[in-house]
Amino acid sequence: MIRRVGIAFLAIAAAVAGRLDAQQSGKEGRLSREGVVRATAIVDSVFVSRTAKSGRVEGGDWGSYLLARLGAGAIPDTLAIMIGVDSAHIEVHGRLQDLPLEARRLLGPLASMVDSSTVVAADVALQRTGREIVRFYLRGIKINGFPFPEFLLGPMMSQVGRQYPALTASGRDLYVQIPPDGTVRLGDGAVLIATVAGSPDTTRSTPPGR
Repeated sequence: MIRRVGIAFLAIAAAVAGRLDAQQSGKEGRLSREGVVRATAIVDSVFVSRTAKSGRVEGGDWGSYLLARLGAGAIPDTLAIMIGVDSAHIEVHGRLQDLPLEARRLLGPLASMVDSSTVVAADVALQRTGREIVRFYLRGIKINGFPFPEFLLGPMMSQVGRQYPALTASGRDLYVQIPPDGTVRLGDGAVLIATVAGSPDTTRSTPPGR
């Protein structure tokens, strides 16, 4: 069940952003197994061992880390899902055919209405909702650059929420716990984490030699 929830969030992400251009900016990253390792090391150094006051995790690594936290299993090396980050939102996009079969099934009517080569883009925002909670939520979906109608998106995602209680009832929210003194915010090409006294821009997410 937890693995399906992780894939459900991947389906949401790969259905949520807002950018379609085929040329990837240097600020985009790809989901990967190595990304889980890199992101975990940074998060642990800031929020667990406290050996660093701040950290910078690129978008692909952060998405990989969230999926690992949800128990989504090993990320295939062939998974061509791109994640970009700026100060306003997290943007995830890829072709429908690049999604795992289980994720395509979760998209239900959306997957049946379009060609497998269709580019699906998802717009995910970040919000601090409590002393120890941050919220990642799906604001909308674009199909080949056109907004997916809300009157179709709402019921579709509510169905996902009913199947996977780790998400909210709307199926569009994922809540992540952080330390009381921790901060998580979106920056230019990366998710920035820090303790209150730290400056999220001071530590790079890319280990030496990458």
